[in-house]
Amino acid sequence: MVLLQNVLEEQERNRLDALRQQDQERAKRFRDAKNRSIGIDKSYLDKQIEEKRLRELKEKDEKLAEAEKLKDLVRLLDNHEAASQQMKRKSLEDVKRSLEEQMVQPKNNAIRMDGPIDLNACGPSSLQRMSGEDHNYNQRKKAQQEQVQYWCAQHTLEKNRALEEERRREREYAEYVLEQDRIRAELEETSSRKKMEEARLRQRENMEYARLANERKRQEIEAEKIAQAKQTHFLQTSPLLTENTELAINAITQHRIRPDHFKGFTKEKIKQIYQENEAVVEEKHCIHNAEAKAEAVWSMYHSEMIHGMEQAEEQIQRRVVEEQRVQRETLEKQKEELDDRRREMAMTRLPAIGTEFFQRFGQSCR
Repeated sequence: MVLLQNVLEEQERNRLDALRQQDQERAKRFRDAKNRSIGIDKSYLDKQIEEKRLRELKEKDEKLAEAEKLKDLVRLLDNHEAASQQMKRKSLEDVKRSLEEQMVQPKNNAIRMDGPIDLNACGPSSLQRMSGEDHNYNQRKKAQQEQVQYWCAQHTLEKNRALEEERRREREYAEYVLEQDRIRAELEETSSRKKMEEARLRQRENMEYARLANERKRQEIEAEKIAQAKQTHFLQTSPLLTENTELAINAITQHRIRPDHFKGFTKEKIKQIYQENEAVVEEKHCIHNAEAKAEAVWSMYHSEMIHGMEQAEEQIQRRVVEEQRVQRETLEKQKEELDDRRREMAMTRLPAIGTEFFQRFGQSCR
């Protein structure tokens, strides 16, 4: 029992020390005006700004790369279009050149070779032999045709042999693939059986571990229940933790109490405290009512003073308007007098020219 009480006291002291340390660190942070930040995580905001800047740079690089790709594509299409246009022009020029060459040639061209020779229609000149004639043309043509046929037959034979070789290789490859699939299937089946055996063994081990874990957990729960019952009994029977107020009375002097064993005030003391609190609340209400009355009187005085100032301002405005009207009328009257004086001066300053002055133009003065 004493050991459990010491453990509880040690835990309470550690908790109070931790709270005291946290309060000291918090007060120290509040007093540090240079590094203090209220509701702002500067490092996280700086990280967000940096990530946003990197993201913008990446998007900008991607846009530049896309623009370069588009430029290359446009340049490639332009080059292809230019090449196709050049090929079209070249083909048109070739066609035009061939047409021009055909137009230069004569209209009637004799045939180079006619049908078989008709001896009855031939004369002595047909026995002549020209130096430029090719008398071995038919034999050479036949030999060339036979050579071409031989080449075609040889090419066909080589092609058939290559086709047979390719088919043989395909059959061998198919057999190899089938054998490889069979071996792979056997290996997969062996591996699957091995995995199933390992899974069954792992399942049995897990079941054993689960049983041991449940047994250990049950033992811990029973130990926890026993410890909880002991602690509850201690909390209910300990004079330090109960509501017995007599424990706080000092053994030497009855009118003094022990602060470390204080359990609360008596009913009479609590009633007295309530009465004192009610008196303080009543006094606060009275003070509040007096302040409200004073505020109302001051508000009335302030509104009357504002009303008087508004009336005085209104009278001043009316007087200013009246003075402006009188000044405006005076200025208009002075303007009219000035206009009349200008008209009189304009009429009396220069005399009028009579008609006799213009009648003498073009006449002699003698």
